[in-house]
Amino acid sequence: MDRELIRRHQQMLLRAMPSVDACQSVLGRLDRQWTRATLTGKINCSRIAQTLIDFIISTQDNFATLQQNLLDTLVLENTQKVVLEISAVAQVAIDILKRNLFERTADVGFLATDDDIVQLLLAGDFSRQAVAPIEERLAEYRNKYTVYWEIVVLDAEGNVRAHLDRDNPLSRSTDPLLAEAMAAPQYVETYRPTDLAPGRGDVLAYSQAIRHPATNQPIGVLALLFDFEGEMAGIFESLKRSSDDIVIMILDEAGRAIATSDPARAPGGRTYPLALRDDFHMAQLGGEGYLAKTLTTKGYQGFIGLPWYGHVQKRVATAFKNDTNGHHFDENAIRSNAIFSSRLLQVEEASENVLSDLELVVQNGEIMAAKKSVQSDASERVEAQALPHVLGEVKKIGDQVQHVFQESTGGLLKLVTASRLHDAQFLAALAIDIMDRNLYERANDCRWWALTSDFRRFLDKPRLPEADRSRMREILAYINSLYTVYTNLFVYDREGRILACSNPDEHRQEGRSITERFVAETLSISDSQLYRVSDFAPSDLYEAAGQPRHTYIYNAPITSLERPDTVLGGIGIVFDSEPQFQSMLNDCLPRDGQGDILAGSEGMFVDPAGRIVASTNPEHAPGDVIDLAGVFCQLACGQITSHLVAEGDKLYAVGCAHSAGYREFKRGDGYVNDLLGVVKVRI
Repeated sequence: MDRELIRRHQQMLLRAMPSVDACQSVLGRLDRQWTRATLTGKINCSRIAQTLIDFIISTQDNFATLQQNLLDTLVLENTQKVVLEISAVAQVAIDILKRNLFERTADVGFLATDDDIVQLLLAGDFSRQAVAPIEERLAEYRNKYTVYWEIVVLDAEGNVRAHLDRDNPLSRSTDPLLAEAMAAPQYVETYRPTDLAPGRGDVLAYSQAIRHPATNQPIGVLALLFDFEGEMAGIFESLKRSSDDIVIMILDEAGRAIATSDPARAPGGRTYPLALRDDFHMAQLGGEGYLAKTLTTKGYQGFIGLPWYGHVQKRVATAFKNDTNGHHFDENAIRSNAIFSSRLLQVEEASENVLSDLELVVQNGEIMAAKKSVQSDASERVEAQALPHVLGEVKKIGDQVQHVFQESTGGLLKLVTASRLHDAQFLAALAIDIMDRNLYERANDCRWWALTSDFRRFLDKPRLPEADRSRMREILAYINSLYTVYTNLFVYDREGRILACSNPDEHRQEGRSITERFVAETLSISDSQLYRVSDFAPSDLYEAAGQPRHTYIYNAPITSLERPDTVLGGIGIVFDSEPQFQSMLNDCLPRDGQGDILAGSEGMFVDPAGRIVASTNPEHAPGDVIDLAGVFCQLACGQITSHLVAEGDKLYAVGCAHSAGYREFKRGDGYVNDLLGVVKVRI
């Protein structure tokens, strides 16, 4: 933390720190009392105790330095606590968004190659009878991926040939986006007004050329219009649990707010100063001071996207309220075991050393006064009688100063501990939310890919020709190249026999029959909105070095094009659980000012019985069972909690959150998967 930056704003910060301000006032009063006591000693006892008085004055100077160190440390620790909080929220805000948008780049890449859409443009028949099935297909896509409000298919001249939103009066586009997408090798991401959505202002669109299957020449463009406002509302709702006095924004490269959690205090469309280089900025909103921090995304799977930032501002007036959130702490345990307390305790220990020297001087002075009081010199006897009073007053003031030191450091130790508990709870909720969001996409993927027309046609044949198997592999491999969170995609028939795999290393699996329960369950459903997921268990479909690993396999039924109620087989998608879950957990661990994960922090996903799904601690492998705290096991859907845990001489804040699902996922789609996110932070 930049001390010079804090000094620049110290007066404003101090006014918002009532406990530190009170500490400063008390120390100032005691310092004045000390000055009066030493002045009395100088006047009344200088003949017999000049050396003692000089030492008392020197000790007062030492205490003055320590007092300033204490105040500086209190301001630093309080400010750092808040800056770490808002930095974490800013980082998470932009990274959660980018995780979601990465999925959109894959969606547009896949849908732009959809054979039915390609054939519509090639056939040139745009009658209502020809277009209606395509729009029904697009609607089914949107019903699975509910993040889009509009999907548009255009031909190469910009004529709209199919789209979803009947309230959107589209017939033709002259947007430069059309030429840009047809010239681009992959997707184009834009955020600006477009005639694809007249009157809606800035729109986040993912566009890609639709190409001729034989020549690869562009024959049109597919555009997915993303529900940016709805997505940000969900992200803000989740992150606002961190604090009720923060404003969260997404800023573009010019600092313009393109999304805000509080339009009343921080309207969208305005430009806000970026706080990228310094630890924090002091900002103004509505005439009030705010601590501000801006962070760029860490990216996801190499995807960075548009140059946007996460930006958080926290109201200075309420940022430093002394709130332990109802927790009761053992201060001695925190003093002994908390690693964050060292800076505070160093100041406290230094004051104890100075006070110990002062006590020794007082004792020597009392002995001297006793000796002088029996001497024949009358004036020395008078000074000897006055000296104990002076020494007693100095000793009392020294004790009071020491009490202020201990009370101030003790209060901050408790406050920071409560903050760590709050942070651990927030990060645990964030981890399980990111998991739910990610796995929601997996449930969508398997259901959509099961509707691939080629798969349905191939499986409806009495025998699968090798050319069809090769084509199936080709389609699966293309999908897998876009959606890199899977190690393999495979199609199986009514008997559960694998027909084709996306991963060439898994072609050896073709011809084998899968007997696991999830296959039979998948083959028993024909509703395109339903899916089935394997238990989180070791599978030889997810091997490493010949050893089965734990994962989820998402499945959806493949039905006949002619007889939609007839199930022909299914598609299985193997989630690359180990690196993906590790990435989710690492993204949620607390970090220092340099962006490094705080030492001693770890995260895990675990079921209520204590069976581990993933852990950042290498000593805990997927499938291992740990002893969860009883209170964690009793959490209901969406509930969160935290408490302190002592392990030997180490103290941890442990937060836990129970999965709440995301959108319709695990909230009424029939899938039950109770999981907990746990984050453990050394304090």
